[in-house]
Amino acid sequence: MSATTNAATRPVSERALEVLRRAGNPFRNYFARNPDDEVCARYHVAELFATERDQLLGVVDLYRYEPSTHSEVVPILGNKGAGKTHLLHSIKHGNESAWQLLVTPGTYQKDTEFLEYLLFQTIDTLLGGGKQRGARPLEFVGQELVRCLMVIALTALSSEQRLDLFPAPGLGRWTRKLGLGSTQAQERTEWLLTQLRNAKPTLQPITGSLVALIKEAGLEPERACELVCAHVERTEAHNTAGLMRRHIFQGFARAALLNDESELANFLTFGFAELEFHVRPTRQDLVLALLKVMMEVFRGLKIPVVIAFDQLEDLLLARRNDDGHKIAEAFFAGIVQAMHQIDGVCFLIFAERGLWNRFVPSLDGYIQDRLNNPIHVPRHGTIKALRLEAPPPELVRRVVEARLRSALEELPDFGELSTIFPFTDDQVQRIARTEPTLRDALQQFRHLFDHLVYGEKNDAVKPESRLPPEELPAVIKSVIVVETPVNSPASPTEPARPASEQRPQPASAPRAGSAGLSRAAIVEQWEQEMASARGKLEPEGAITGATRELQAGLDAFLKVCHEHGVKVGPWRLHHVVGELTFGDHPTYGVVTIAHWVCKDGQPWKVGIGLFLGRGPGKPKDLEIKLASMEAEPSVIDHLILLRPEDDMTLSGKSKTMWQDAERRKRHARLEAVSPESFAVLYGFPRWLTALTESLPEGQPLPNLADVLQEKCEKLLEQVCMPVQG
Repeated sequence: MSATTNAATRPVSERALEVLRRAGNPFRNYFARNPDDEVCARYHVAELFATERDQLLGVVDLYRYEPSTHSEVVPILGNKGAGKTHLLHSIKHGNESAWQLLVTPGTYQKDTEFLEYLLFQTIDTLLGGGKQRGARPLEFVGQELVRCLMVIALTALSSEQRLDLFPAPGLGRWTRKLGLGSTQAQERTEWLLTQLRNAKPTLQPITGSLVALIKEAGLEPERACELVCAHVERTEAHNTAGLMRRHIFQGFARAALLNDESELANFLTFGFAELEFHVRPTRQDLVLALLKVMMEVFRGLKIPVVIAFDQLEDLLLARRNDDGHKIAEAFFAGIVQAMHQIDGVCFLIFAERGLWNRFVPSLDGYIQDRLNNPIHVPRHGTIKALRLEAPPPELVRRVVEARLRSALEELPDFGELSTIFPFTDDQVQRIARTEPTLRDALQQFRHLFDHLVYGEKNDAVKPESRLPPEELPAVIKSVIVVETPVNSPASPTEPARPASEQRPQPASAPRAGSAGLSRAAIVEQWEQEMASARGKLEPEGAITGATRELQAGLDAFLKVCHEHGVKVGPWRLHHVVGELTFGDHPTYGVVTIAHWVCKDGQPWKVGIGLFLGRGPGKPKDLEIKLASMEAEPSVIDHLILLRPEDDMTLSGKSKTMWQDAERRKRHARLEAVSPESFAVLYGFPRWLTALTESLPEGQPLPNLADVLQEKCEKLLEQVCMPVQG
């Protein structure tokens, strides 16, 4: 009793400090890792960049109300840490406007045809488990598309067909002959039509709402699916576009009404390349045809397609030794090509101002013209580019309040405190007026919070902190490091050590935890990204739809393993050839080649591919992958195919092809891959981006070998030559 009384009589500021210590530093996660990062929603301040958000949503609405609008680009420019990713998150997940399909690529596959890259990014977004405004894209698009198809199909039915759709109960056949039951069937059809016409899409559609409506009318989902599929079969043309629409519409019908996504996933990754063509199209023509049909479907539903490239500097320059100008030129040329060939796509490019100003002026004139083409937006005027500046002090204060509120609200009398406790108005004003970006300001609030709440001084205060000097004890402001050449004596009187006794020099990347990022922070970001990846790959067709994205993740994974010296038993990577494309099939015709070497032996050129085809796509996928070993001159000594662990059996044509390859002395093996390992491949590029964003400007990644060997031991063994026990 006395303890409770003492707690109640203690000053509220003292109790608030205890609450804040227990809750942890709310400024620790001071930046958004990606457009799906939950930290954005947790600390969102609607007034921050409200004008810029309204302008971008105005651009998106152009494609909603005028779906045939020419594809255009809007650059959103700002310094690193200005809030670009947070702004993108608010557009993707906020409730300020109607729904749109927002594709946010996490990788740029620079060796892939740009339209092919866009196609598979869109398919991955559509089939994946990631949600936008509370709904999976496949669910939202499927509900709206099938609703529209149901209205058209029901309206086209004759009275006799409506009676077949809603047969009279009991002695149905005899009552029908007597002309009974037709009125009831007519009434049910009209009621269902009215409900479907009035069921406008909401921001967060309830999964299964269409099915519930159909059942309420007395119609079984299976019968409704047959109705839609039969109508599509009768009405769609038999040219290439018509055949593709037929399969897409029927696939969506099965997904929305029967909860079966496999048919849609199989067509978008396999079936579209197997249609009966009078003249076999090229790989590029196939990709363009499917992409056009998909965009036509979205335009018909007035669902804008927005392709937003975030953190462009990391997307294009994932490896700092790449030729940045060459990659940027190919990227921007690809966007302009897509704009010329496909209408109705809104491209948003979130980039650092310096990167934009460095690359764009050196591009060809016609590319510059399209990138700089102004867009007229009703109520907002003409927009050429948006620039994110440092927010004013009053908005910085709102951000600080949002970060502190969740912890302070635990106190019943928190209203007696300042909304920015433990900070003062003067501290907030000073930081807000002197820091160049919001991220820099949040970083300073993080240091100040540690100082005021935890009392951390010299050990905890980072040298990069730029807090006002009266707030902190004196710290070292700069350090000069003098490097001594390897063979130089340590002092004028000390001879140089022999090479055998010299300590190895550090690699260009420091060990994890040695600087900038602690090992705990690296592992924490790993767990966050892998959890997100697992969620996105959970739906039935998600892994199939993410085939190319997974291959890009495998490519990035092997390249980092090579650069950071990862070993698997006696094997180490000697060279990595990223995403080698071959053949005519856009989905299956790609492998990554890893050169593994054991001690002083000759390297084995190991082709590693994703064998994800299901149903009729399974033998075709295997046939194309096995064909990679037939190239002349030979580029693969050993082929490893990564197959989902729930479908490892080879039978029929697949088994015959595998046995034939063995008879011809082709070295290949299947590896059963778990959902967790697929999540590693999917989330790996995003994890790398998050790490890079966490580091100070210009600081290289720490060496990640230890982390990768700990977290990916099984996967490393599966993509390597056999490790002898």
